[in-house]
Amino acid sequence: MRQAWSFALMLLLGGCATTGPRFDAAASLDRAAEDPWEPVNRRIHAFNDTLDRWFVRPVADVYNRFAPVAIRRAVRNFYGNLAEPSNLVNALAQGKFRSAGRAVERLAVNMTAGALGVADEATRLGLDAQPHDLGQTFAVWGVRSGPFVMLPFLGPSTVRDGVGQFLELFLDPVRYGRGVALNPTQSLIENAVEILSDRAALIEQGEQIRRGSADDYATVRSAWLQLRRAELYDGDPPVLEDDLEGYEDFKDEPSSPTPPEPGDDPP
Repeated sequence: MRQAWSFALMLLLGGCATTGPRFDAAASLDRAAEDPWEPVNRRIHAFNDTLDRWFVRPVADVYNRFAPVAIRRAVRNFYGNLAEPSNLVNALAQGKFRSAGRAVERLAVNMTAGALGVADEATRLGLDAQPHDLGQTFAVWGVRSGPFVMLPFLGPSTVRDGVGQFLELFLDPVRYGRGVALNPTQSLIENAVEILSDRAALIEQGEQIRRGSADDYATVRSAWLQLRRAELYDGDPPVLEDDLEGYEDFKDEPSSPTPPEPGDDPP
């Protein structure tokens, strides 16, 4: 436990970092988009896709089919609430003190009125989650993304974000505490439930992105890079010139409705 809190202290000491040109350079994913390790990444993507198609996706489909919507939502809320301490520490490390305060507010509300996080009462009260991760913290500190990398089991990432994911697996205080409190069998089951919940929630979105794609790997890479750029800028990335191409042709077209969650009643 001492390791985890020492790491948290290290993050807090970096809280004076601010955004600006240095962050813009670090947040650029141009190097990642070049994908210099593409041959290896494609092989890892094929492995992950096979694993998902034959093992993870079928179980997630059964979970979506038979688990009530309320149960699935409660599981997602619970694990989302467990991420708030990490959001708090990373927000402080990035100098985003309002976001840090939001994490504290969400924890206080969901741990009490939300029955230990099973119900997301904070969002219902207008306190939406503001996720922050260690890869984003490194970017705020000026660390460049490095090449795009497809991680076994974990999926798309960059060198910087992959290092952040690895460190968070072992040094996040909540995750570390869960490992200490549970025996190996219980920890394995608990991690499997979290993975299942995450995968089940992404089934429809993933199919929409990849449907009709001539190159599944390139589609996944492009979609992830766009998503990651938005995350680095807290959901409000600056508009690039490439983003404006074709905008005039499509800006007036109605957007597609958001698909209902599996099991939800139709409107």
